[in-house]
Amino acid sequence: MNKIVWVLLAFLPLLFLPSCVEPPAEQTEITPKAQVSVTKVTRGYLPDYLELTGKTIYLNKTRITAPISGYVTQVKIRQGDKVKKGSLLFEMKTPEAYVMGNPTRASENYGIVKIPAPVDGRVVNLNIVSSDVFADKGNEMCVLLASNDLNLQVNVPFEYKKFTRSGTPCKVVLPDGEEIEGTFSKMLPRVDEKSQTLKVLANLDTDRFIPENIITKVLVNRGIRHETQIVPKNCLQTDALMTKFWVMKLINDSTAVQVPVTVGNQTHDQVEIISPVFNPDVRLINQGAYGLSDTVLVKVDKH
Repeated sequence: MNKIVWVLLAFLPLLFLPSCVEPPAEQTEITPKAQVSVTKVTRGYLPDYLELTGKTIYLNKTRITAPISGYVTQVKIRQGDKVKKGSLLFEMKTPEAYVMGNPTRASENYGIVKIPAPVDGRVVNLNIVSSDVFADKGNEMCVLLASNDLNLQVNVPFEYKKFTRSGTPCKVVLPDGEEIEGTFSKMLPRVDEKSQTLKVLANLDTDRFIPENIITKVLVNRGIRHETQIVPKNCLQTDALMTKFWVMKLINDSTAVQVPVTVGNQTHDQVEIISPVFNPDVRLINQGAYGLSDTVLVKVDKH
């Protein structure tokens, strides 16, 4: 009996040992935050653009033809060269002068015909590229596009002809993104039977050489100036069908919520917000909003 008591007394401290060990500390779960940058709503004027399609054309092409039947002895130009009025394009010799070979000093200009450029322009078609080629009188030797003859042919639906009257300004956007100012100059008196569109010519304010048949975007301002809410286009989010639009608004320094909006006019980098009317101090996410849920924790980039 005493032996059993002593065994129980020996194991008794072990019964209280777990209560003396401190429980492990609870791990705190860290909620990730989306890294975003923000901007404010501004007020200003956003043009209401009518978007049309245009094509560059040169109305008058200068065709250089052989003035005589003879041999081309000099070709001073290459395809694409820019030429000045009066500069030498070709030199020709009559068959008789060509057969004579090297002329004497007395007859060095005998049978030689020089062909200068009649206008400032650029060589677009060069049919004779080397010398010692025979050309009949009237053969086309090259084609020049006059530098000041660039026009834009714009296709205009008949119902929009009032926006393209002579003297009306427009903005022309080239395929590389360059924007050029233009002015409508003439409406051609014919409507395309199938598309019911007019062809309207516009002058372009540029010294840059632009090839013929370049398809461009033509923007015509058809709206009335009014002050409106404007935000960068990066702020605007939409669904797959582009029927619903929203922005992400910060309600404090670390939380953003989704706000449905009604949009108006748009440019390539700005959009008009018709409703709701935002407080001037409101902050909207303009970088990092894609794919965020209705309410989300965010970390604002201070840079």
